[in-house]
Amino acid sequence: MAGPDPAVTNSTPGFRIDQLDLSQLVGFQVRIFSRQFPGRELHARIVAVTGQRLIAESGSRNEAVDNLVNRQTVVLQFPYRGEEISVRGRLQKSGAGHCAFDLESRATPLAQRRFHRLNLTYRVNLAPFPAAGLLSRKLERLRWMETTAVNFSAGGALLTVPTLLNSTVRLLLNIQQASFRFPSLVFAKVRHCYQYDEFNCRAGIEFITKEQADRMFSSSQMSGMPPILFSYTKARQETLNRAIREWDSTINRRANTGVDNEDRQEDPAR
Repeated sequence: MAGPDPAVTNSTPGFRIDQLDLSQLVGFQVRIFSRQFPGRELHARIVAVTGQRLIAESGSRNEAVDNLVNRQTVVLQFPYRGEEISVRGRLQKSGAGHCAFDLESRATPLAQRRFHRLNLTYRVNLAPFPAAGLLSRKLERLRWMETTAVNFSAGGALLTVPTLLNSTVRLLLNIQQASFRFPSLVFAKVRHCYQYDEFNCRAGIEFITKEQADRMFSSSQMSGMPPILFSYTKARQETLNRAIREWDSTINRRANTGVDNEDRQEDPAR
């Protein structure tokens, strides 16, 4: 028998829900976890927000949401200003395909702190493609765009992009940095994306290691792609994470002893 979903049992204090602008969720999907369907991720689209109540529609292809028992407590997860957060909510059903979630007062950040993150800005070339569409097209025919990364870690980065990218999108990335040893071309997947300002969105992306790619592609598929795409191994990722952490610690020590009078982080390559 499967145990309860970790998200459902997590009650660690976080931050106050009434401090969030939840109206930013309107039009976007949230993830739902319930003990009624252990281990299963459900989805609903937010159509309105009133205070700490999210009003949602499940859509015709998500019957499991319609089958949730009314007035139960579920866990909702969604991106907010670049951070994944989790919050409990009480389900209030209002007819087929529609429901509401009355959120509890505190939310829990789900940011992965396994990888040390630096607030460094790098230029990035990226080419998005559908998760199932890469092998039907030549890599050189993909449409490339130039953008920026506003933070960077061994696990992923936060990118400024001109349009919303959903979780089915995969990316080829060339991050233009000489700070750390990192492949010139890597696979990545979109973890979350949100509207940042009138003209730009922010996308949190996760780098795909060779070990993950081995589970995503067959050996024949991988043989048809540039080997550099599979050079970012778990071992290299852990080595990079240590290098980033050590560099950041050195910068912080200098700041604390007055050696470096700059308050901001500087690119170690400068």
